[in-house]
Amino acid sequence: MCLENMIDIFIDDEKCTGCGECIRVCPKGPRIYRLVEKNGKTVAEVVDKSFCIGCTTCVTYCMPKAIRLERGW
Repeated sequence: MCLENMIDIFIDDEKCTGCGECIRVCPKGPRIYRLVEKNGKTVAEVVDKSFCIGCTTCVTYCMPKAIRLERGW
């Protein structure tokens, strides 16, 4: 089964500290996430969710609990 477009990744900009832990711990990190400047604050942003394998490592390691995954199956 192809997981592309079956997992949605949500990042709460209010909670995100821009630490980059999601990029470091995710097996596909740099393909999925990047750090950007939004409203004078560094936050993580989803670049391409199609690389997400649904392992939830990013959710587990995100200390401020800013990342949420939703599966579409």
